[in-house]
Amino acid sequence: MVRRGRLPKRCLVAVMFILCGVPGSGCSEPPETVRVAEPPESDVVLEGDVVEVPRGALSEAQSKLRGEVDGVVGNGERTFYLAIRRSELSQRWFWSGMLRHFFPDGAYWGVPHNLRTYVVTMREKNGRLFFMNAKDGLLFGGNEKLDFPLESYPIVTDHAPFNRLSGSEQYVLIDPAAGGDSIGIVGDRWFGGATFRMEMSFAQRFRRASDGGAMFEQVFLGHLSIPEDRTAYLEYNDTRWVGTLSLALRKYREGPGYTRTPPPELPYYFLNSGRLLPASGEVEQEALKWNIHPGMKPIRWYMTPNLLELKKDPRYRDLDLVGALKRGIEAWNEVFGFPVFEAVLADASVDFGEDDKNFAIFHPVLEPAGAWADVAPNPNTGELRRAHFVFNAGLFRDADLFFSDDPALLSSNTPVERPPRPRLSWGGEAQERLCELDTSRMGARGSLAALTDPDRAALASMTKKEKMERHFTHIVVHEVGHTLGLRHNLNGSRTYDGTPATPRSSSVMDHLHELDTIHMVKPGSFDVAAVRHLYGLSSALPTDLFCTSGPRGRALAEPACASLDRFDDPLTRYHTPVMRELMADVLAGTPQSFPFIISRQTVEDYVRGGTEQEQVRGYDLLMEQVRPPLQVPSGQGAAYVARANAMALRILRDLYLLELDPYYSPFPNPPPSTPAYTEALFSDVRGILLDVDGHRPFSLRREMVAVLKAHQTLAAYGLLLELHAELTARLPTLSGEARWGTLELLGRIEAANSPYFR
Repeated sequence: MVRRGRLPKRCLVAVMFILCGVPGSGCSEPPETVRVAEPPESDVVLEGDVVEVPRGALSEAQSKLRGEVDGVVGNGERTFYLAIRRSELSQRWFWSGMLRHFFPDGAYWGVPHNLRTYVVTMREKNGRLFFMNAKDGLLFGGNEKLDFPLESYPIVTDHAPFNRLSGSEQYVLIDPAAGGDSIGIVGDRWFGGATFRMEMSFAQRFRRASDGGAMFEQVFLGHLSIPEDRTAYLEYNDTRWVGTLSLALRKYREGPGYTRTPPPELPYYFLNSGRLLPASGEVEQEALKWNIHPGMKPIRWYMTPNLLELKKDPRYRDLDLVGALKRGIEAWNEVFGFPVFEAVLADASVDFGEDDKNFAIFHPVLEPAGAWADVAPNPNTGELRRAHFVFNAGLFRDADLFFSDDPALLSSNTPVERPPRPRLSWGGEAQERLCELDTSRMGARGSLAALTDPDRAALASMTKKEKMERHFTHIVVHEVGHTLGLRHNLNGSRTYDGTPATPRSSSVMDHLHELDTIHMVKPGSFDVAAVRHLYGLSSALPTDLFCTSGPRGRALAEPACASLDRFDDPLTRYHTPVMRELMADVLAGTPQSFPFIISRQTVEDYVRGGTEQEQVRGYDLLMEQVRPPLQVPSGQGAAYVARANAMALRILRDLYLLELDPYYSPFPNPPPSTPAYTEALFSDVRGILLDVDGHRPFSLRREMVAVLKAHQTLAAYGLLLELHAELTARLPTLSGEARWGTLELLGRIEAANSPYFR
């Protein structure tokens, strides 16, 4: 059997690989290769729990590397050690990491990303300072607490300028860029066996936190090696990668009055990793959320000022980008009934790597177009410490095309599937983003086949500026909703019956079609109920339809739980016109596009997982343009017939002959055996196998025997017997290749029936 993998929506499950072999190997430049001049006597005063201790100027190689990753080169820039007060080592700390960028693939895996927040204590042992996992609920064996090291750093004992400082004996001095193995590579099946060899690392830009902790950056360089059998990724076989982490070591604390929220029966909310309960083996989890309560000081979001650079582009000069962004963030205040969020434009003194601030980050790249949301929770309680979301220039490019006044541009976008890329783990684990919203399918061929009169009226009633701003505001409301703790609700669009009187969705947490985003710039009825319950403002749970996405963004439970569909009956009112248009294009010679493949797979989901009526409708929709007798349009010839046969084979193979991976497919179950469905299937299989229209080659006819064998029902067995008898009756009238091919078919049927059931 051939294993079939579903196309990704960019939600990968992590498999960790270690970068630097063993603790103590050292990821910073070795002393024997880099001679760092001893700094002169400094004015460092050992006050506070974490203190920066200068160690000397950056080497020439380090300065060059710094210039590569952030465009700044300066021989006066210094690196440093960290001095940590010994009396605080046994106290709990937050140890958190954020990826600022990762090159050469900085456009996707290098998007700013919260890697992980740990709760740690520290311990001196064997000349190193170990960071120990101090998360609640780490149990082992007979309910013992795990003694689990996350990272270790070499203790520096021979730095004379530090040793001469008053009170130095009360501190332990470490090299924060020479950890053992905190940075790793994450991937799925594509990157099994990948390794990363660290070559250089140094610390820069120390900042003291208000709670006595510290924030700084680690710049690193190394080589990623991918196994040779990954032929699609040979350009990455041995590639030089550089990146920067924003790291923070801050005092552990829980918000005053914070109350945990146990998860409801339906998965409305993101959950923390939980903790093991003694003597039970069970894991207790809580919903992720902020410490929001009446009378609080509003949580501030900083909008990165580089967003204003976008207005230099004539296409976006008139857009109120800051206003649209601010409206999206602060739209949630109305749900709570008091100010919860405030959005301000950051100035140059504010850096998005700061661990005590929240950011809306503009990323000035085009691909992949979209937005991403991320949070940093307290691992013990689920309380959110900080959050950010990223949106890029591609989002605006796609919106500019889609909402153009030129109708010809509405279908000009040609999105393609992007191959997976390796990304970083940190501290031995990786944290998935809450959302990866891809806007590249905006205006894709076929996506406007379900355009209605109300859609046309709504588009005509707004200026292009209004539509683009409202679309952007919707995306912001969506991403901020994730940071409030809400998961996707892909059933939100099923509230829309196509009339102006009904809302386009019950939830901004749906992945809505762009025809609907401009109507959803405030939280919907589902969102209001879900947030108010999560934050203790109401005991009532949402009553709107709900479903959410699973692994790799694939929908769960029902085929109508899907991204970018529309209407209360999406199969009939959306997928049918879209699929018909896309299939006609492919049969006419247009190459199969990413939207076509996704559309076909979604309709297949209805065949495998829909109601009895949806199973038949879905199957008929897939086969109606390729089933026997084949209708060849005027002017089309052998090439059209060949494409139709290839498509019929692909559809039936997908349904019956390919093994589905449950991780990639939401409906790995086989197609149904209900009477109406079976009648439609058997009619097509019979017509193809008997070549009733004279267009079916033996290569396709042979596969029909395998389809009936895979069906594994007495009805399919009986059909094989009937077909054997009919083909046998034809033999006297056949000669040459027609006779030989028919004899081969008869042999296949006999082999399939001896025995038929596996």
